[in-house]
Amino acid sequence: MFSLVVCTIDRFDQLERLFVSLMDQHHRDFEVILVDQNPDDRLLELIGSFSPLFVIRHIRSAKGLSRARNNGMAAAVGDYVCFPDDDCWYEPDTLETAERLFVDHPELAIVTGRTLDAGGVTSVSPTGDTPLAVTRWNYLKCGNSNSIFVRRTALPGIGGFDENLGVGSDSPFQSGEEADFLLRALAAGNRLMFFPGLIVHHDQVTSEYGPRQIERARKYGRGFGALMRKQRFPLTYVVYRLCRPIASWLAAVMRRKGDTARYKRAWLAGILEGYATWPRWRRG
Repeated sequence: MFSLVVCTIDRFDQLERLFVSLMDQHHRDFEVILVDQNPDDRLLELIGSFSPLFVIRHIRSAKGLSRARNNGMAAAVGDYVCFPDDDCWYEPDTLETAERLFVDHPELAIVTGRTLDAGGVTSVSPTGDTPLAVTRWNYLKCGNSNSIFVRRTALPGIGGFDENLGVGSDSPFQSGEEADFLLRALAAGNRLMFFPGLIVHHDQVTSEYGPRQIERARKYGRGFGALMRKQRFPLTYVVYRLCRPIASWLAAVMRRKGDTARYKRAWLAGILEGYATWPRWRRG
């Protein structure tokens, strides 16, 4: 049995799209734990429409993605737990594929997969076409939160998502919680593997660099900087991760692409801020 922890706020049509995709799953043994962060009852009609078709357990949570996921995990009873975004959707064989991978690889605590848009193009984060054992050095190439599937028996040893990281956190660090989860799973001695045939869908993130995207880049950059400091990555790795946005920023400046340059600079500034302030935040 799968427990799908779906955290949602301010979405309706995209959540409905996810539910429609769940109706078509070849593997039918699953529950949806809908962690509702809305201040009202806007989802009750939608829940009522789909609850005769599959199990939906509706719980409430304060804002904060990591906090909501932890509340959902605490309610999960399935053998496997996963974290589909409220704006993603599944292939008909997504759960079937995940189950087969766990059965075929009993040594694995976590399997991860690819996130593709409707046209089959990689979205959200870069991944490859080759299965990979997830390590401390390639974790960024091995999927994102909506393609993480974990054995529930492994969760006590890993712990929940760090509520100081992630969108909606009370901290300045608005990303990094999923990478931190994978890295802590590795540190606990678990084996993790990326499989490109395990597919979740998500629309492309906008490539426009307006004021909103620039502000978000700084917040997300802080999360990544905090992650590197928390996980005690060596200085050589930190410098490598800084060189890429520096090069992109300088290239945009040279080409006089103002919005792109501001976006890259915001991401770079955010990384530096997150790396510098994480220890003080943790002490506070």
